[in-house]
Amino acid sequence: MVICPGSRNAPLIMAFARYSKMTCYSVPDERVAGFVALGMSKQLKMPVAVICTSGTAVLNLYPAIAEAFYMQVPLLVITADRPEEMIGRWDGQTIQQFEVFKPHVLGSFQTPETLDKNEIDKIHQITLDFYQLSLSAIQGPVHLNVPLKEPLYDAGKLEFQYPDIKLKNQEVIEQPTRFSHQTFSESLSGKKVMILIGADYSEGVHPALEKMSKNGSAVVIADAISNAHAVQNVSNWEAVLLNTSAIQKSEVLPDILITAGKMVLNKTIKQWLRAHPPQRHIHVAENGFTADTFFTKPEVLSLAPNMFFEELSTILPDAESAYVSKFKALANQQGLKSASILEQNFNEFYAIRQILKQLPEQLVLHLANSMSVRYVAYLAAYLKPDWKVYSNRGVSGIDGCSSTAMGMALLNNKLNVLITGDIAFYYDINALWQRQLPENMRIILMNNFGGGIFKNIDGPAGLPELDPYIETPHQLKAHHLAAHFGSRYFLVSDDQQLEETLPLFLDGPGMAIMEITTDSNINSNIFKQYKSIIL
Repeated sequence: MVICPGSRNAPLIMAFARYSKMTCYSVPDERVAGFVALGMSKQLKMPVAVICTSGTAVLNLYPAIAEAFYMQVPLLVITADRPEEMIGRWDGQTIQQFEVFKPHVLGSFQTPETLDKNEIDKIHQITLDFYQLSLSAIQGPVHLNVPLKEPLYDAGKLEFQYPDIKLKNQEVIEQPTRFSHQTFSESLSGKKVMILIGADYSEGVHPALEKMSKNGSAVVIADAISNAHAVQNVSNWEAVLLNTSAIQKSEVLPDILITAGKMVLNKTIKQWLRAHPPQRHIHVAENGFTADTFFTKPEVLSLAPNMFFEELSTILPDAESAYVSKFKALANQQGLKSASILEQNFNEFYAIRQILKQLPEQLVLHLANSMSVRYVAYLAAYLKPDWKVYSNRGVSGIDGCSSTAMGMALLNNKLNVLITGDIAFYYDINALWQRQLPENMRIILMNNFGGGIFKNIDGPAGLPELDPYIETPHQLKAHHLAAHFGSRYFLVSDDQQLEETLPLFLDGPGMAIMEITTDSNINSNIFKQYKSIIL
């Protein structure tokens, strides 16, 4: 439970804080609180609640709610409200709160304003439905609005009672009969098969998937935050698609595309498959849901992906196909041609590669949006098998990257490392403004003094308005900020400093920030060279 301080929500605060079975965290900034709760829910894989006071405080939860909606994270949003008769009367912190999040929640609920005995059963049912809905087959955020009349603090004299409410069993998807082995086998005969694992793949790496990857019967590739990176047989596939010609792309275009997991970060593969749809696209999801990312109208199998992959591994030949061999050959070429590019001067692409190589075998890696997650995606070959990798790719905003990482780190005992850019870091600066800063958190701040991603995109890079309206030029450094929040701080500006500082940053006591400063023009030049490799 994440609690935002306030007055209108005081009765709710008392009720939750006094419940012995509830662990509560105080986070003053509502936008941060929403993302901290989101991170906690992602870590626990169960609903986590955030409560706040009325008015604009409620609206500050919206970015986290949108992220939870598209990432299918069960988030319980509880907002205190003014009584209905006060709405629209120019009363302070009073807005139309009921159903304010309607397009981006699974459901909106509101409790009765009266608390007489006749309403108790109704309130119990509302709260039960509210909780259960977050755990639907397609999970997500739900909103409970609670109008409260004054006096608000008389409840402080009461002894709260916590009735035992029985939860219903979660909705179970009926598994369909297994697909026809013979029919499916015939449809795959002689075809180029690609297995693409999207974000937030929660199945774990099944031996059957690993088998198909190793024997080369299919191209197996995975999104950087799929947590299936250990099983792919073309780890630098994103770089390959970046550097291949149209003819080469056509040679590695799949006939059969099989997907699992959620969204895919890589823009090139989305554009490629939209322009050249495969003959057949099958998406496997136990809850029977997918977005039609590639405009391929996929066949959706409501089946546990690992069950499907086990069957698929018995159908595909136990030998490397010419298709896989071709993709691997391009991958090897890309690896050789890109090796020397990153070594020119000191740049953020090089720095992130060196960091990935030296990070320990066990950790939780968090990636902020913009360039951080993209760099790591291109460097996926350096992701270690046991790492868990996360990023807010539901909406892909920079607004809660640090806060979400903080929420996850608070509830696990592993080393948590966040790689973030300067704009994402400063935009979410209040992630550091909370009582319980996790001591297992390490923040790597890539500071190029202005949001360098826009110099890497052809459109905005050529505009005269780039500076200062599209980029965000600044001269800020984080040393005073780190001291203010009681964090250890390290500054790095060259490769030797990075090599010397990284062990101290990782191994010392308490939370730490390592700021790596680079020249955005050098970064942009290096990335443009990387993009222009010809295979």
